[in-house]
Amino acid sequence: MCISLINSQISKQFSSSSVYIIFNLKKMDSQNQNQAAFNAGQAQGQTQEKANTMMDKATNTAQAAKESAQEAGQQMMAKAQGAVDTIKDATGMNKSN
Repeated sequence: MCISLINSQISKQFSSSSVYIIFNLKKMDSQNQNQAAFNAGQAQGQTQEKANTMMDKATNTAQAAKESAQEAGQQMMAKAQGAVDTIKDATGMNKSN
């Protein structure tokens, strides 16, 4: 009877421990999944921020190039107009004189 009672207690203890271990493993698995999802979200956010930063830099570079090209074009037009005026003055074709 004593052995039977001990076996019964051991069986209950083992069964209880097994359930506890399985529960904790599932809990850990859930925590790992949550952590993995969190890390994925963090990585996505960081990637999006880097993409936005790169896009801003590209936009700024394009704007600077546009402004530089416009300025160069205006300088060329001014020089060309100066050359035309010089030729008109030299040939007497400038009517403003």
